[in-house]
Amino acid sequence: MALASKAPPVEVHARPPARGRTTTDRNFAPADVLVGVILDASAAELGWLAWLDGSAQVVVRGAAPSPVEVADIADFPDPPSEPLIVDAGTAPEPWGLWCRARGIGSSVIVPVLAGSRVVGTMGLASSTRGTLGSHDARQLTLVSSLAVFARTYEARVAGQRRLFSEVSRSLENALALDRALRQPPTYREIARAVGDSLEATYCLIAIHDSKGALTIRAVAGHRAPRTGMASWPIRELPGCARALRERHAVVLTFSRHDPGVAAERRALFSPTTQVGVILPFSAGPRTQGVLIVGEERQSTRGAVSAQRIAILELLASRIGHILRISRRLEYERLAERRRQRQLTIERQQLAREVHDGVGEALSGLLQQIRGAMAQGQAGPPQLQVLEHSASRAVNGARALAYGIRRLERGIGTLEEARASAETMLRSVHCRLSWTQERTDVKVASRVVRRIAHAIAETISEIARQANATVVRVRVDYPDGRIRVTIHDDGVGRGPGQFMIEAKRT
Repeated sequence: MALASKAPPVEVHARPPARGRTTTDRNFAPADVLVGVILDASAAELGWLAWLDGSAQVVVRGAAPSPVEVADIADFPDPPSEPLIVDAGTAPEPWGLWCRARGIGSSVIVPVLAGSRVVGTMGLASSTRGTLGSHDARQLTLVSSLAVFARTYEARVAGQRRLFSEVSRSLENALALDRALRQPPTYREIARAVGDSLEATYCLIAIHDSKGALTIRAVAGHRAPRTGMASWPIRELPGCARALRERHAVVLTFSRHDPGVAAERRALFSPTTQVGVILPFSAGPRTQGVLIVGEERQSTRGAVSAQRIAILELLASRIGHILRISRRLEYERLAERRRQRQLTIERQQLAREVHDGVGEALSGLLQQIRGAMAQGQAGPPQLQVLEHSASRAVNGARALAYGIRRLERGIGTLEEARASAETMLRSVHCRLSWTQERTDVKVASRVVRRIAHAIAETISEIARQANATVVRVRVDYPDGRIRVTIHDDGVGRGPGQFMIEAKRT
């Protein structure tokens, strides 16, 4: 049987630079260096290293010209069981025929061994008879023992490069901190970014709440399991409980039926998942979560190495860091909205004081002046001056009150509706609880105005008729819509709920 049924790709290299010299033209791989070293120490014109599994063979050409064509160094016979010296006239088959067909006058061929198993062949060739002998065979045998280690090292370096590329895409692009500072991402956005960056089938983000439940907040990937916003007691998920308790990654394999992980597999993983990795993270002093990575491909099950787990743990910690920043920014936004609402209340109060106090006083003065003018108790020129001054003062006070009221436009239409609702409900000794889901989706201003008008009408009706003590308003954005749910503990309207929905655009 030939070394390879099809000629594998050939990597033809010039001889590597001698020791002590450097070059910037090419970074030689370990296989190139091995073949080049033995080529430098012999009188051979070229050398090769080929593998039985069909991987790309390496052919290194010496500095001296040779009539042997490099393109012919392919389609090798089976590797010999022992080092073989081939010389014209004394060549056994099939290597003798192979050498004669290519114009090789002298050659040394040795098997490449991985333990006791032959995995490839390594050789030197020259067009001149008697050039290579037993000394070259011993040196080539010594170097061939290093070929397997060189290949393992090269595969490990390639794997590390893939891992570095993967984590770089995730940390530097998908989960960039500067982007999170400008616009804090949602759970769904983080999951989508992680799923696009990882070389895995799917991923999930789940949060462990104070009630001991684990809730799926977002899923992403090629074939992510359909979990929705499902929630399970943490005691039913031993892998997640262990990861959160020990603060280390937990790897679950599903190659055979294991009752210990069956419930966890049904809850968090797809039926065809081969390997699952549960990675804990902390999003604050009272919030813990897990990043769940699932892999369905059989060929990549062995890729869950210690290095990959370490990189995934780093990625999970970055998710927690971004969520902490996002929550801190959200607290700052809530505090800013509270300050804006308080400022609006103070502006409204000042406007009322200006309008009711100063405006009424000046209006009274204006009426007295006009009455005096009508009764002839003062000269027309003097009274006209007083009337003109008082009229300007009244107009100025009204303009000031109007301008102060208009300042509250800066807090947004829904915030204005919230401030109005608080004022209206406070007058009937009712408390308002307002919850608004954070979103980066643009909502048309006309839609927001319609929603704000509907909220104002509903709150007005509750204040007049419901006799409630608490009114809860929630604003969220499901499935391309904006939804407002209003709930009160008063009488009327069935269960005490009222829902408004409209499209965002």
